[in-house]
Amino acid sequence: MRLTLHKKKIAALVLVLFACAGLLHIFTRRDEREFLLTVPGPSEKSNPSGFQLPVGTPLQMRLTAYRNNLHQPVLNADKFSGHPELVAVVQMRGGPGSGARLRLLAESLRAAGPRANRRLLLVLSMEKPCPEVADAMLAIDFCRVLPIYFPYSLSFYPEEFPGADPNDCPRDVSKESAIQQRCNNAEYPDSHGHYREAPFALDKHHWWWSLHFTWERLREVNGYGGYVVFMEEGSYLLPDWQHMLRLMQKQCKEEGCQLLSLGGTASPDPSPDPQHLEVSGFVAPKHRSAVGIPRELYYQLMGCLAEFCTYDDYNWDWSLQHLSASCLSHPLKVLSTRQPRVLNLPSPPKDSECGRTGPCSSTDDASQNLRELVRQLSGQLFPKTVTVSSRQQEIRNPPQIKNGGWGDIRDHALCQSYARL
Repeated sequence: MRLTLHKKKIAALVLVLFACAGLLHIFTRRDEREFLLTVPGPSEKSNPSGFQLPVGTPLQMRLTAYRNNLHQPVLNADKFSGHPELVAVVQMRGGPGSGARLRLLAESLRAAGPRANRRLLLVLSMEKPCPEVADAMLAIDFCRVLPIYFPYSLSFYPEEFPGADPNDCPRDVSKESAIQQRCNNAEYPDSHGHYREAPFALDKHHWWWSLHFTWERLREVNGYGGYVVFMEEGSYLLPDWQHMLRLMQKQCKEEGCQLLSLGGTASPDPSPDPQHLEVSGFVAPKHRSAVGIPRELYYQLMGCLAEFCTYDDYNWDWSLQHLSASCLSHPLKVLSTRQPRVLNLPSPPKDSECGRTGPCSSTDDASQNLRELVRQLSGQLFPKTVTVSSRQQEIRNPPQIKNGGWGDIRDHALCQSYARL
């Protein structure tokens, strides 16, 4: 009898706990919904699209970022209608200097002219909420702009994974010491015996997430059959970059390539012909700048999801080269410009210059240098035709080493979860 009563009490207690958990979940979700519906954004009054800059606690910022990604506000939608003919995604880190770099990029984009830009969709995939970036973004008036937020950045998870948890293992501690300390990821150092560093690991996360989110979740990209050009903060495009992409797409079909690169390859000729192209295998450092990916290749890459997400290299480009050598049915064939159509700010920058990362005390020197390079090439741009001047045989080109930084199974699991979002 006592045992029966004891079981009944336990059962009643379990039911009460479940009921409390259910009520807590309901009220929590209600509070989140109320927050999403009521928190005003600092840019809302000046921006009719409804874009909001995440502010407040990390939780509040996360919720605002989720709301933004759900609503997908498009700036300048009232000025430019119709489906996009070209989509460009820029991976923005945010923070000091990011606004200046975005203004430089916008300057180069504007130079393509109104006829080219009216059907351009510029997607800004941002890691850190930054008023400087928001101001630079709201100043773009020559094309449609779609801001999204990488929802797993350090700004949104400053003291927990995927950010830096205080109980994560220090980078250089030995595995034996890590196990004794019982830090979170003690069992999972990388190939070089080092433990995870969140700022480095998140770059690969951001690129893979933006690849998936662009092709699968952006409503503006539904039905889009062209290439999506992925660029990095600190890029500066030549005025004929869209013109070249159109010519390269036709040539790519003839060559049977899967990937376009405006970054080009290092040429022994110091002044390569601007109309010359090259067909080669994918090489991470050479082809990562302004890479064009079609939907068909995206599906092929998603077939290698586990291989990409578990490969021990924190760089997305070296991980992509690994897929080309080991997972894809055929190695990646890239069509690239021998004269690059994308210029990159220096990294690290010289004193007082605006570089690829870090604060920018002034953009004057960077602007002047970039404009001078464009001026020197101005008479050679916008070729009527393009010619493949160099072809390499189709070969698998695996990376010589793994750079590490990606041994933590939490990164592996998060990376693979994007496909289910």
